[in-house]
Amino acid sequence: MKRTLPAIALITGLTLAGCSGGQDGGQDEDGSDSAAEEATQLDEATLKELLESTDAQGQSFTYIDTSEASGSEALKALDNAEFEPSECKDLSMAALGAAEASDSTTVTGVSSDNTLSVGLVSLADEDAAGSQLRTSSKVTEECSDVTISSQGIEMSMDFEPFDTEVAGADETVGVKATIDAGGQTVLNTNSISARVGNNIVTAANVVDVDEATVSQTAEAFVDAVSSAG
Repeated sequence: MKRTLPAIALITGLTLAGCSGGQDGGQDEDGSDSAAEEATQLDEATLKELLESTDAQGQSFTYIDTSEASGSEALKALDNAEFEPSECKDLSMAALGAAEASDSTTVTGVSSDNTLSVGLVSLADEDAAGSQLRTSSKVTEECSDVTISSQGIEMSMDFEPFDTEVAGADETVGVKATIDAGGQTVLNTNSISARVGNNIVTAANVVDVDEATVSQTAEAFVDAVSSAG
């Protein structure tokens, strides 16, 4: 698990960079103002309870303190790494600090068998959540092929969007990532982000499991968040 932590961190950063992206203040694409739907932003305690009380495909999930993870040697090495394209470093590192950089509440967890990760994000309104999800798609275009060099090790990552649906979600984005290091593939992952009102659920595999398992995990948490809202 420790060996894949930098890769997982980057997947999170590149697929959820919208967490720290500037919000459009509730404007439509044509520039007109839109009234954000009234919504209740879930607090950290509620998100933690949802994370640890939800059963997904027989798996329970444990909360991870990402503030402690950000101080690990693995993420320090990531911070000092060289990225190509260079702008992808700013996107991913900004997203890793998204909880502090944006008006959102975020919790992250891992499944009991260490095969899946889940992130729950609650934002101020539906416009903010929709903007985050759209930015996720944009990042896969700008950082579809990334090379990272750290401590003499080179890692390449390819990202591409895929079509997916999650029952109960207002909109959904899927991202496939392939991570190679030392000439070998170290991780193939499917990440599915689903918006439920002003909340976003993201499920991803951290070892090889099929896409259906990731989708079913996302659906379980979409149901849980919907019930809480």
